[in-house]
Amino acid sequence: MSTRTLAVMVMVAALAAVTVAPPPLGVAVAQPADARARKLLAAGEQFVTDLEYRKAIKVLLPVTRDPSASRAQRVRAWELIALSRFIVGDRGGARAAFERVLEADPGFQLRDTSGSPRIREFFAEVRAAVLGAATSDVDLEHAAPRAGTAGKRLEIEVRATRGGSTVTEVVVLHRKVGVLAYDSAPARPIADDRWRAALRLEASRRSSTIEYYVEARGAGGAILARIATPDAPLILEISPGGGDGRPWYGRWYVIGGAAAVAAGATGALILASDGPADGTLPPGRVTVTP
Repeated sequence: MSTRTLAVMVMVAALAAVTVAPPPLGVAVAQPADARARKLLAAGEQFVTDLEYRKAIKVLLPVTRDPSASRAQRVRAWELIALSRFIVGDRGGARAAFERVLEADPGFQLRDTSGSPRIREFFAEVRAAVLGAATSDVDLEHAAPRAGTAGKRLEIEVRATRGGSTVTEVVVLHRKVGVLAYDSAPARPIADDRWRAALRLEASRRSSTIEYYVEARGAGGAILARIATPDAPLILEISPGGGDGRPWYGRWYVIGGAAAVAAGATGALILASDGPADGTLPPGRVTVTP
């Protein structure tokens, strides 16, 4: 073996050792900014599962005040606090907590899995007081595209199957994955309580992914119904391309009370454990037709 070959082998081994070497003792490994909020939120959820409601409230309150916690984490913490306070008999505290939830997310849908009609009725009362009774009177139907092509126009169509007379505008909020802010695309009314929004996709040689959700709004901009949410948007794959073209649709998704639907990379999927997922506004029923 030549001296030069031996030297190269030694150098490669040294580089590999540097790559796999663990951090020195005493050196802290960087943690996500919301690591504490995640830990407390997980503990609070477990306490609720174990029916330890007062302990849940105690560990969840710091999450609501943590500046590093995301909006979704704070909303979830307030929701669990509201449920816990309601169950232990603190209706005033539960009302205040639900109000904080709706202030942060007007399109919020209760995720209580107990099925208790008393809890849902109480939440409906708070929602009506905060947002107005009209929020429970609108159902939406949406034709979800399976995919889009860069450089072409993508059309999103929505129909109000109930309460369309109270809807004054429909908007599609969309963004590329990785972008923080959503752009707004107003939908134009066409016929039979239908609205259609056109998204002009930039030409690109690379595939990409966009996220979007739909809002139906009433007088004063009040949110009457949603399809998906800012924190759980629909996901649509965009293939490379350029030029104009007509949109094409996959299955029809009938959204009752603006149910939240999550679309996968290769098609639209409904995320659920024991049946269709609840939406962002009641009654949150999802029906899939061929």
